[in-house]
Order: sequence, then C-alpha cells, then structure tokens
Amino acid sequence: MYINVKKHILSNAILSVAIVKIIAAITEGSIRIFLNNNSSDSPTMLDSILWTCQIISSLIQIFFIIIIFYLSWKKLWHYMNLVPKEDQKEMALLQQEYLGKRLATLSAASVSRLLQLWAVIFICAELIYDFSSIMYRRFIAILMSVFDQDSTLSDSTFILLYNLTHGFKYLEILVAILLGIVMTGIFLNDKYLKLASLVILILFLLSFSILQMQTVYLLGREIGIVWTSIIYHFTETLGLILLSAYLSKRYKGL
Repeated sequence: MYINVKKHILSNAILSVAIVKIIAAITEGSIRIFLNNNSSDSPTMLDSILWTCQIISSLIQIFFIIIIFYLSWKKLWHYMNLVPKEDQKEMALLQQEYLGKRLATLSAASVSRLLQLWAVIFICAELIYDFSSIMYRRFIAILMSVFDQDSTLSDSTFILLYNLTHGFKYLEILVAILLGIVMTGIFLNDKYLKLASLVILILFLLSFSILQMQTVYLLGREIGIVWTSIIYHFTETLGLILLSAYLSKRYKGL
C-alpha cells in the first residue's frame, strides 16, 4: 500500500538528523572559542576538555538519531496498520488504479526499508567515526611525541603528515552517507542523486590527495583548515538539508 502523498516521513527524518548535527557542530565550535586554550602548535583534538566534549556530543547525537528514526518508523507503521496486513496488496492495486498522479512515489514498504537503511547508516557511521577518531587521536599523540624528541623534524613536516592522514578519519562515515544517497537514488531511479554522490566523492578524494592545509587567523588564533574536514562537515549538515528538500519537493509521500 501507499501512504498519503503529503506525509514526508523519510525526508523529515533526514532533515531532523541534519539539524541535530548542525546544532552539535555549532555547540562544539562555541566551546572551542570560549575555552580558547589550545596552543597553535598542537591540534585541538589533543585538548582533553575539547575531546571529552566531542565524545559527549557524538553520544548525544546517536541518542537523538535513534529517537528520530524510532518515531518516524512508528508513524509509518501507524499509517500502514490502518489497513490489515492481508489487505495491503489489494489496497496498493486499488490506489494505483484510482489515485493516478496523486499516488506516492514509493510504497510504504519501500519507505520503511529506506528508513531502516538510513537509520543504520547514521547510527553505525557515527560509532565508526568515534572509533576512528579515538585511533587517529592516538596516532597524532604518538606523532607529536616523535617530533618533540627529534629536533631535526620540522613543523612543516608535521603539518604535511597531519593533512595527508586527516582524511582517513572522515572517509568511512562519508562513504556511508554517500552509499545511503546512492541506494536512495537506486530505489527512486534518480540519476541526479547518484551523480551528486560521485561528485562529492571525487571532490573529497582530490582534496585528500592534492590540496594542502590552509591557515587562517580568527579572533587572534591561528586555525588550520583541512579541506577533507570541510567537505565532510558540509555533506553531513547542509548536504543532508539539501537532500531532504530535494526528496520532499521532487517525490510524493517520501
């Protein structure tokens, strides 16, 4: 069967996750600014207070993502249960015959599968991101100790190594999000979603392999900008908002 075309359960769930991530990013950024205690020669991830805030923020995000998708699935299940399960196939045939252009793009069962897919991607990817961050923080701490002990190694060498390896922290979760976009594009037979995923992946790989870290000065602090980080955070915030808007505008009942 199909749900009402005005019910945008999947796109609203993705939008809600994007809002949660934006709030988390703003909160973490504000904490960094207010603390203002990180030296310019040490990455912010080595600051114990900021690191603790990041882990807490990630756990809170996972909690809200679980709530968002549970409520979304519960709402969808409510609409599906309005018709007995044994009659849903017949109802779908009737809807296809009589609703015409007012028919939702995907059946309720397909929307349910996409909800499960995105829930797994957001939750598991966040957990993998936390694990990758923990291991990468250990790597940077070891690298810093090596540079402190060997005076022949320059700061520029450390920056080069930091920039070359930083993308690994974001690679898994970015690929997971892009996989979700591609799978959604497959369900909808939408070439633009598939193309958008490919473009983002190419930009990430190019920035990972070619672009160097840029330094800017903000509020009297020297801040290093890693382009892989910019692309990742853009994708998981504004990118998800654009995806949600695209799905809700282009497709009915999604």
